[in-house]
Amino acid sequence: MSVKKIIFYLFFSFFLFIMGCSNKEDQITDIQKSFILAENGNPNYHIICLDENNSLLKSAADDLGNYLQKISKTKFPHGKVVNNKAFIYVGTKNAKLLNGKFSHQQAEYSFTITTDEKKNIYLIGIDSLAANFAVYSFLEDLGCRWIMPGEIGEVVPHKEKLCWPVNVRTEQPDFRFRQIWWAYGGPPETQALFKQWKLRNKVAYPVVNHGHNLTNTLPPAVYFKKHPEYYALVDGKRQSTQLCTSNPNVIRLVVEHINKYFDANPQVEAYSLCPDDNVEFCECANCRALDVGGMDKNISGKPVITDRYIHFLNAVAKGIQKKHAGKKVSTYAYQNYSTPPLKEKIDPHVVVVFTTSVYCGAHGIGDLHCASRQTMKKDLAGWTKAASEVYIYDYDPIPYNAELPWPLYGARSREMSEYLAMGVKGFSFESHNSWATLSPNFYISAKMMWNANLGGDNLLDDYCDKFFGNSAIAMKNYYRTLESALARYDKPVLWNSAYYTPIFDVQTIRTCRESLDKAKSSAQTNAVKQRLQMVDLGFKYLETYLQLKRATSDEMTLEFLSEKQKECDNIIDELYALNKDFILRDVAHDYLKRKLGGLTITKYADQLGLIRSWKLLGPLENDSNISIFSNGKVDFNKKYIGLSGRKISWIQYSNKDNNGEINLKNIFPAYDMASAYAAVTVTSENERNVQLRVGSNDAVAVWLNGKKIWENSEGRTVALDDDIVDAVLPGGESQLILKITNFGANWGFCFRITDKEGKKVKGITWK
Repeated sequence: MSVKKIIFYLFFSFFLFIMGCSNKEDQITDIQKSFILAENGNPNYHIICLDENNSLLKSAADDLGNYLQKISKTKFPHGKVVNNKAFIYVGTKNAKLLNGKFSHQQAEYSFTITTDEKKNIYLIGIDSLAANFAVYSFLEDLGCRWIMPGEIGEVVPHKEKLCWPVNVRTEQPDFRFRQIWWAYGGPPETQALFKQWKLRNKVAYPVVNHGHNLTNTLPPAVYFKKHPEYYALVDGKRQSTQLCTSNPNVIRLVVEHINKYFDANPQVEAYSLCPDDNVEFCECANCRALDVGGMDKNISGKPVITDRYIHFLNAVAKGIQKKHAGKKVSTYAYQNYSTPPLKEKIDPHVVVVFTTSVYCGAHGIGDLHCASRQTMKKDLAGWTKAASEVYIYDYDPIPYNAELPWPLYGARSREMSEYLAMGVKGFSFESHNSWATLSPNFYISAKMMWNANLGGDNLLDDYCDKFFGNSAIAMKNYYRTLESALARYDKPVLWNSAYYTPIFDVQTIRTCRESLDKAKSSAQTNAVKQRLQMVDLGFKYLETYLQLKRATSDEMTLEFLSEKQKECDNIIDELYALNKDFILRDVAHDYLKRKLGGLTITKYADQLGLIRSWKLLGPLENDSNISIFSNGKVDFNKKYIGLSGRKISWIQYSNKDNNGEINLKNIFPAYDMASAYAAVTVTSENERNVQLRVGSNDAVAVWLNGKKIWENSEGRTVALDDDIVDAVLPGGESQLILKITNFGANWGFCFRITDKEGKKVKGITWK
């Protein structure tokens, strides 16, 4: 063979080899692009649960089969091995069949989705919970979404040829603690669906307890009578509001209690020592000596108590290590202990749950224009530098928002990566079960707690594309318009609904309405129409509420106010009737009753028959046992010892304007846990059946002619007709006495006498 032929032969052989390699690589690439799971009703895979005795694993494998069948209308064999099939394995890394193949998995909640040369698919978690996360992530690869609980929130594509776009990866969450919970609990029948939704969206957390629990650790009912020194000294008197955290016996008993708790609950990582939800901390010399932060900038007249409390927590954390090494205690950074300690070093076994209660409720730390949240970011940086484990406790929505829309999804998307960079370990979102008005807040929070860098815009696009189909473009405009209004508001937002009018201006509402109407006109499927109905009703609630709030003084008649409140209540009832997950019906009704009813009380007292003139006595100690009655009557000339220790007398008080609320806080010195009496003489032309209608903040008791006929001891705000008491009013003069007890903050009452329909009764006067 000539040299030329040899060279040609070698070159040609090399060319064929290169082409073969190229074709092989192309084949591998094609395989990696997608696996055909089912086609024309025929499954190519068999589902294997690697531990049928593990209920969580078995449930995940069953759910995988159910959803694959929903997508492809193909039943996938499960359990018994079928020949000529590839396998989808669902299990944990320790399964015997895997022979240590996934020993690389170490991170908490981590999972792996991978394949082998036989095209088998592995959905493997570090534990059974993480294996569930692998299953639902795999189904998300196929186009499934669980936007909200229940069938209405389920997005399942339909494909005759079901292909998996091979996405091999190992995942672990950016934040270990991922909690979304309902502040008001929600209807019991919705709990199972919510639990399922959280699992499918990878919302889970280790057992790090938090919650106001300090005095529960040494219950006052057990210890206070014999050892009042264990509790806070406030205004010179021992009270059970908090513990005296500098008392060595308190520290010893708390350590003993927590050790017993961990004996019984070894799965718990951290015991909650979060202080009670008040600022009545101990004022004894030993406690005050540990305070180094000066006066709190948010809580008027109260010292910063962070250093003293960290000193206490350090002592307790050290004490429990002897018996329960590695166990921890948790505290809130909250109220007048929101700022980090200046002197005390934080023990590594102290967990800090940083709450946002004293910061703006409309923005996040990613919103640079919000001075309040930038202050929060600075405070948080101090905590993350000082403590080894810091979580965020945030409110979504702000409390007391009447269950109206509050689009925090934008703020969340702008801040999550910053939290990750700061070293935050997770989140507890105090939320409300009102998906009609608060979606997509929870969905986007869930996704970004797992991956802080997903990007809010991308998530919102995916949310709308999957949830609203052909109506997605209009709905993206709706959500972005709504969120932009909240984002650009430049003043701090506190806990109430007073900010809705300036935030959601007329143009914002008009643009949102146009987008919603456009979305409804393009909806094609029943599922999308139902979802749009939900959002539309939630927005209609906001529109109606704003119509009322924007009414001029001439328009704002009692009839107009009552009509708009009824419209709001009807929308709430309609949403709840459609789906109990759409809105917190009772909470929304109650808020409107108190907020709008409060407006009614303060503007239309005479029309409603509210009594505006009273004799008042106060302030007295809450548990005062004084008797103001003598033979069923009250001596208005008698003097009493008041809460200040000084003598007090009855005073005559009248609201001069048409305001039916008697605001005791404006009349008497502001004391928490104080009581006052109110008296009025009523004259009736004849004996008659009436209703005594009272609203109070907080507890109330009512006497008619010296006989107690009503008592309600709950804490609440003033609302028209909160309590309705049937009574027989004698002919002639009668004496009505009310006792109003304050538990903290606001203090007052309103009162009227009506017939059974709530109308004023003719022939009755009072003085």
